[in-house]
This record gives sequence, C-alpha cells and structure tokens, in this order.
Amino acid sequence: MKKRPTALLIAVLVFALALPLAVFADMGPKPSVRVNFTGAGGREFYATLLSETSGTGPYSATPGTSWGNDLEGNDAMLEAIAAYQDPDGFYFLRTAWLCSETEPLAWTYYPPATYKLLVYFPDTGEFLTSGVYSRYAFDNYYTTDLTDLVNGQLVLRKSYDYTWELVSLAVRIVATFALELAVAVPFGLAKKPFLRPILAINLVTQIGLNLGLNLIAYWMGGLAFLLFFWPLELLVFIVEAAAYRRLLGRRGGVSARRTTLYALAANAVSCAAGFRLAQAIPGIF
Repeated sequence: MKKRPTALLIAVLVFALALPLAVFADMGPKPSVRVNFTGAGGREFYATLLSETSGTGPYSATPGTSWGNDLEGNDAMLEAIAAYQDPDGFYFLRTAWLCSETEPLAWTYYPPATYKLLVYFPDTGEFLTSGVYSRYAFDNYYTTDLTDLVNGQLVLRKSYDYTWELVSLAVRIVATFALELAVAVPFGLAKKPFLRPILAINLVTQIGLNLGLNLIAYWMGGLAFLLFFWPLELLVFIVEAAAYRRLLGRRGGVSARRTTLYALAANAVSCAAGFRLAQAIPGIF
C-alpha cells in the first residue's frame, strides 16, 4: 500500500519539473526556408527569395524598407539587387543574405509562401534565378548547385532529412518503452504476466502519439506541436488507463486504482524526461 502514494508523489514532482520547460519554450510561429549551395567555387554571393506577393511579415517590396538582413547599411548593394526585374513579376522584398558554400540562405522568420531563389554575384553583376517553388513543410530545406542550370534556371532539390526524423522517432519510442517499464517496478507490475500487455499497449499508443506529433511539427511547426502535445498526452493516458484496467486488472487481478496510478505515473515520467532530453539532444526529442 505504501508504494501507491509514493508513485503518485513521483508523478506530481515530475510534472512540476516539466512545466517550466513548457512555459519558457519558444512559442512564436517561425516557418523557415533554408538553401544550401554547391558549385560556388569559393565565391561569396548574395541570395534571397523573390516573393509572389509584395510583402510577408515585416518584409516588404516598398522602397525605403529593409528588415533583418545583410543589406542593412549597404544601400549600393541593396539597390543593385533591386534593379533585377523578374520576368514572372515576383517581388524583391529588399532582403538578402551574404552566402557561400559554407553559409546557406536561412530565412527563418515569415519567408514567402511561394517564391523563387535569386542569387547575385557582386564581383560580376551576374544574376541567377530558379523556377517557382512553394513551402512543402513548416521547415523547408533545399540544396542547389550553382553550376547546374536547367533551361537557364537553378534547381532547388528538397533536402529535408527524413532519415533523421525516422531515427529520432524510433529513439523516442524505445526510450518511452524503457521508462514506462522502469516505472512499472515500484507498482509491482514488472513481472512476466504483465510485461507483454504493457508492451503491446505502449506499442500502439506511443507509435500513434509520436507519429502524430511528428506530422504536426512537420506541417505546422513547434507552436502547433506544443498546442497538440498536452491534449494528445491526456488522450494517451486515458487510453492506457482503460487498457491497463482491462488487461491487467480484470485479467491479472490488479486493482483499478493501481493500474490508473501506474498509467498516470508512467506518462508523467516519460513526458518530463522527454522535455529534459530535448534540451540535451535537440532534434531527437
């Protein structure tokens, strides 16, 4: 009987440790477009995204405006790039970054939704541009070869690291399994008759939860991830508590109170550990 209040106290403390991380998390919506370059031959150049619309967020095509870029204080370079006339009528938002093969273009705050890449070589006055592209995810990654033109245009190749996403998904699921099995010990559930149903239930709930959160982050970003995280965690707790009550309680003789407290403690521990590990290993959790 003493194990139950102890386990519940652990769950409450773990939640208390997790909450500050949620409060101080970066809540701002920050879609991004990043372009890596090859074939520059060691040259530096300016790169930007031409926009289908005349403005996005703080960026505007209106003369006299510029915001957060490497053209600030360099009016001659700004006007040189502004002189480019796009044949499709896309707008230069008076924003560009000095890039190279080691310095990608990184538009991390309100990039255009539909855009063309524009590259300007100040040493020769040469312009290179791409075809029309649209954001395919919340964080968009491309790679382009400056020497490989197709019909006179640069080609942006998607370079989102799907392999890393799958690895991080697998690591999160395995870590959650390990944590929830560890929490089963003080509840007296780390026994052979109970392990198989616990693993089976977690296989369903954790794959569903982590896959759903991955897709939310991919399409809608970190803000949506945080907004959906807590309701989905609550749903997982309800599903696991009901499943444990049926499979461990009615069939295994474990009380409904103990299975419910176990579901609460296990989810609290895995949730808090996930927040802590997110700081230690960004991109995994």
